[in-house]
Amino acid sequence: MSQLLLKLDERRELALLPPKAASIDKPLLILAHGAGKGMNSPFLETIANHLEDKNVSVLRFNFPYMTSGRKSPNGARILMESWRSVIGWAQSNVACSDMFIGGKSMGGRIATMIAGDATDVKGLVFLGYPLHPPGKFDRVRDDYLYTVRQQMLFIQGTRDAFARMDLLTQTLTRLRDRHKLHWIEGGEHSFKVLVRQGVSYPEVLEGAANVTAEWIHDLAGKNA
Repeated sequence: MSQLLLKLDERRELALLPPKAASIDKPLLILAHGAGKGMNSPFLETIANHLEDKNVSVLRFNFPYMTSGRKSPNGARILMESWRSVIGWAQSNVACSDMFIGGKSMGGRIATMIAGDATDVKGLVFLGYPLHPPGKFDRVRDDYLYTVRQQMLFIQGTRDAFARMDLLTQTLTRLRDRHKLHWIEGGEHSFKVLVRQGVSYPEVLEGAANVTAEWIHDLAGKNA
């Protein structure tokens, strides 16, 4: 399906890429992009295609700054309003059995800020959660995680400069049974691995998508 534009306000628009074949019998995952690349990045496109093959409908979208071709992300308020608008659009226009939200890096982190108001959302998926800026381990960005009541899936590379392993493990321990963590051995922030590990990047992304699909299908249909 071709890209659609959704007006956020008089100056800003969101670009939406609806699912290929949504159905009331399939769960829906809404994916937001990271700070540097949009919804058509090879990373998100590959993940989305594999999820669609696993009977998970995927809706991708661009935040207003990316839609307009700018490099600097919008402020938190606009990013949060964008998430709410996309969820509202999906509720009215996309058939699904259950709704999940999440994204790459920044896109997933912003999802935590609005999850408390998104009562229809079953769970959140983080494809590389940005726990802290690279090298700045005293600036842990975890406040909103503790307000999320839904189940959460974290897929993280063990070499991710945005999430030191011990700090992420310590953070997620406080979430108790509301989370699942899947490590990608040797993976960096976009899950790229070292050549000596003997696995290709496409295989890594397919594996990440398989973990995501299995987790979503396991939760879909269950009572909150």
